[in-house]
Parts: sequence; structure tokens; C-alpha cells
Amino acid sequence: MIQARSLLLRVWGVLVLLAIAAGLLRGPLEEKREVRRVRAMLLTLQSALQNYHVDEEIYPRRMMTGAELIQLLEAEGFLEDPPANPWSGGVYAEGEDWMQYRTDQLAETYELTVFFPGTEEVQFRLDSTKNQSLE
Repeated sequence: MIQARSLLLRVWGVLVLLAIAAGLLRGPLEEKREVRRVRAMLLTLQSALQNYHVDEEIYPRRMMTGAELIQLLEAEGFLEDPPANPWSGGVYAEGEDWMQYRTDQLAETYELTVFFPGTEEVQFRLDSTKNQSLE
């Protein structure tokens, strides 16, 4: 009886430790998943913007939020399946939007800027001149 109780306490202790470890790892793992989703979204938009540029010989002319850019590229046929919102997981037009699109006066270059949620600190910058890759 004492041996069974001791074994049960050990098993319970191990399960508690595993639960604590899982809780501690959850935050960093979720952050990595979000970063992968943001990067995938940016690469999809980069490809769509390049196709837009090939067809139109310019980039879209105005500053836009991420949702506005995605709606434009989808309406113009450059995005078949718009990417999901990496922060909310839903349709990009809904929920949080921490991305901005801008172009120069002649619409010859573009810049996609992603901010850390809730801040003005740049997380990623992807453009047609200096930051052409996420590497």
C-alpha cells in the first residue's frame, strides 16, 4: 500500500512538472508560430506585388494598411487566396492589422512594414530596394 502511494505521488509530481514545463514553453512557441505566419504572409504579398508591377509597370500608388493592400491585390487578380491574418488567424480584413504599405512618388518602389503588435517598433521590413529578402 505504501509503495503504491509512493508511486502515485511520483507520477503525480512528474505530471505537475510536465504541465509547468509546457506552460513555460507555450509563449515562446506561439511567438515562433506567429513569426512564421507573418513571414509567409509577407512573401505572398511580395510575390503578388511583383506580379502587379510586371503587369502595370508600377506599384500601387497610395499608402495602405495591410487589409487595404490585400483587398486591392485580390480585386485586381494578383492574389487568388488572400493570406490569413497572422495575428488573429481569421480573414485579413478582420481583426488586428500591424502592416503598412507605402510607395515612392513615382510608384517605382514599395515597402511593406510589419510592426510588433500594439507598438510602432518595426518587426519586419520588406521592400523592392534595400530589404528584398527576409533573411
